[in-house]
Amino acid sequence: MNMKGAEKMGVKYLIGTEIETNIKNLDCESCDYCSICDDCPVCEDCVSYHWYCDDCTEEIRREIIEIAEENGWIEDKKAEKLRENLDSDEICSICQSFHIWSDIFCEDCNRCDGCEYVYNPDYCPLMDEYNVGDVDITKIEKYLDGYYNDGSCGMEYCTKPFNSLKTYWEAVKAIVSEIGKENIDISRCCGGHINISWTNGDKSWKNYEKTIAKNILYFADLLSYMFCSPETHYRDGYKDFPWDMDDINDDIYNKYTCVHIKDYAVEIRIPDSPKDVDNHILFTAVLLALSLKTVELPWTDEIFKKTKETYEKINKYGDQLKPADIKHLEEKYKILRRFIEKPLKQLGEENEIDLMKALDYRFKHPKYLEDQETEFNLNQFKMQSFREKTSRFIQSFAKQLPLTAFA
Repeated sequence: MNMKGAEKMGVKYLIGTEIETNIKNLDCESCDYCSICDDCPVCEDCVSYHWYCDDCTEEIRREIIEIAEENGWIEDKKAEKLRENLDSDEICSICQSFHIWSDIFCEDCNRCDGCEYVYNPDYCPLMDEYNVGDVDITKIEKYLDGYYNDGSCGMEYCTKPFNSLKTYWEAVKAIVSEIGKENIDISRCCGGHINISWTNGDKSWKNYEKTIAKNILYFADLLSYMFCSPETHYRDGYKDFPWDMDDINDDIYNKYTCVHIKDYAVEIRIPDSPKDVDNHILFTAVLLALSLKTVELPWTDEIFKKTKETYEKINKYGDQLKPADIKHLEEKYKILRRFIEKPLKQLGEENEIDLMKALDYRFKHPKYLEDQETEFNLNQFKMQSFREKTSRFIQSFAKQLPLTAFA
């Protein structure tokens, strides 16, 4: 794999993600209850075609009259007349109007005996949903470390760790294309956790794990504002902000903290599942650039309180941000931009993308403020190659020369 970008920074990094979807892994063995029983076809047909009428007897007709009389649906005199004429169609009308048949026939019905619908895939109502079998795994297997059914949403596709942002971009794009963006629903808890690790000579991310975690937490509100969907609050509970500043050093080792230290990587749980692929790639690049910084940003109680407050407005409540919140984020963005400018520019060279320009654009057009879903396009920030620059220069220079220059 291409390590060009990593080598320029003197480090070797690995990045990967977990793409959560709402695709179901359905089979009869995995269901402890057959959902077809919620709308039993036998019962529906019985009601539609009045099959229960075939079992109606004079004794049952008397019972229908008695139930109607007890509930005040018919008067006593009417009841007596009907008892004298048990063949009256009016008894059937009363039974239908007040659904008396359900009290008489349903309880003793043996509709479940020998049922051909229950646990039969041919009749499964859930099979209409996009299923794991609809994904051609052979097309994306080379990018995957594994995939499994995640109880919080649906099928989760875990990528291999990649040592190139370019290859990672290619992988995420291919996986999302195959599984379908329509099968990624942020409002159904689909997350796209990003895992990052690196080595630099005899040092590694492990030597700075707390610094890395704290620096990402420092910008957690800003990053959520820039890169997370307005529906990201539906994932509340899966990416919690530390309770108190004194708790950070402990909380970063808890699974559901928004920045979580694992044995093999820093897991950032803030990102949504990459329905918007290029948005996810830029988010990954920013997080990687942050992870490569080994100088810890200064925390204060005031910064922690405001960061947590703004983070939870976005990720916990889905609140509309106030002008004071936006002002706070604008000041933070200035800090972020200066802090990661060098590593982010170097990462951009790996893909010939001006990631700083992309970052500025994303801040001016944050994902959280989108009224409707849009797709970010990183290629609009593509850098010119040396050959392209030279060619354009020659063409421009030639246009400025008089025709006699070529005589």
